[in-house]
Amino acid sequence: MNKPVWVIDTNVLISAALTSGGTCDRVMRAVVDGHVRLAWSAGILAEYRAVLLRPKFKFSESVVASLLAAFPPEGQVIPVTTALLPDRDDEVFLATALATDDRILVTGNTAHFPEELCLPVKILTPTMALHRLGFK
Repeated sequence: MNKPVWVIDTNVLISAALTSGGTCDRVMRAVVDGHVRLAWSAGILAEYRAVLLRPKFKFSESVVASLLAAFPPEGQVIPVTTALLPDRDDEVFLATALATDDRILVTGNTAHFPEELCLPVKILTPTMALHRLGFK
């Protein structure tokens, strides 16, 4: 059976790193445990790295490197052209999700991804993502 391929917004990754056992952490653990494959692009990885290294989060270079190791080379995709979003920085996530067969984006900021601009990509909250995997 093919595992679903998802794009993970930066806020999910940050929340997972900050809150062990929380909903976002459980989403990322589902990735590590092989229930989901991640899709990412060079722009997404650059944003992850930049945000994780912000002084307010106090993550060391080695912690950031280990977090980014969850994004294997085979998950890299080339983003496609997408609609303009309210926050232009979010477009790389939508464009990357559009480049996958599953077209799933997991984010804690659903308001940044209005459904009418994002179709056919399905926007899932972390809780919705866990339910989709059959986790409670």
